[in-house]
Amino acid sequence: MRWILNELAPDLTIRQAGPDDHPACAAVFLAAYRQAFPLHPPEYYVPERYFESITGEEQWVALQDGRIIAVLSVYWPENFIHSLYVDPAVQGRGIGRRLLAAALARAKGVCELKCDKANKRAVSFYKHLGWREVGEGMAETGPWVRLRK
Repeated sequence: MRWILNELAPDLTIRQAGPDDHPACAAVFLAAYRQAFPLHPPEYYVPERYFESITGEEQWVALQDGRIIAVLSVYWPENFIHSLYVDPAVQGRGIGRRLLAAALARAKGVCELKCDKANKRAVSFYKHLGWREVGEGMAETGPWVRLRK
């Protein structure tokens, strides 16, 4: 399944990721993660962190000019959006919103996600899109909030 979006990014393509996409997905993940959580030591930002995080999940990507610029990982048995990362160079252009909308269109029922509270930009992004807080907890990265839509 593929969507061509014409609103904010006229040449944006969204599709399910395949194994050949994983290195580019890891690069986007690391760039966005480094921006969102800059306090980790440099050795924390390694591609293996991405590969470990996607086990059992389905990945979707947004491409522009044939290049992966955003990645979303979802665990369908629980309708759980595990991660959404957009290349920092193109953030704020509606790409993450469109990738998330594509995933939500495939969901059967309510979706949830967790977001580190320290990532205030992401929490604000989800709330702006109508996600609401339904819980909170603590992880090794600090407190998080559970959101539902």
